[in-house]
Amino acid sequence: MLRLTLDTSSVIHAAQAQPHGPQVDELVDLARAGRVGLWITEAFTVDQEQAPADKHQRNLAWLSARPTIGRIPGPFRFGYSTWGGPDVFTDADHAAADAALRELLLPERFQPGHLDEADPAARAANRRKVTDVQHLTAHRMAGHDAFVTSDHDDLLRKRDAIRDRTGIVVVDPLEAVQLAHTHAT
Repeated sequence: MLRLTLDTSSVIHAAQAQPHGPQVDELVDLARAGRVGLWITEAFTVDQEQAPADKHQRNLAWLSARPTIGRIPGPFRFGYSTWGGPDVFTDADHAAADAALRELLLPERFQPGHLDEADPAARAANRRKVTDVQHLTAHRMAGHDAFVTSDHDDLLRKRDAIRDRTGIVVVDPLEAVQLAHTHAT
């Protein structure tokens, strides 16, 4: 079975009837039919911290009506994860992939050694920026086949480098549907 990790953007598109929503809904239908597995990462919660209350509720309602979508933990990250929360410690291989993702996706000011930990605004901005890394590392830790996103600014634009450095396949929702249909035959 094809195992797909949905980025928060995929949930938003489906829950709020945005352009990629029909493709995400088709993936859900394929999951209900047992043809694909779907998961989100625990970093979804962090992505939703800044969402307006009505949109956050709509996203949660959409997810709760789709119990076929599971949740996977990410790497435990100081200043990001909570003690006793779902995130876990990683092995050296996943830590190396996480470092490569940070290098590819985070601006220099958010790189280790450059972040001003004493500045609350800098810590908050880092928390938001590192969430893409958290999603992708969680996806890799789970051993899933493709990460589904509509984030062209960071993830899809850099997907070749992400694949080359970490082995993670990043696809948009339409490509995920095509992949699911190809995989099923």
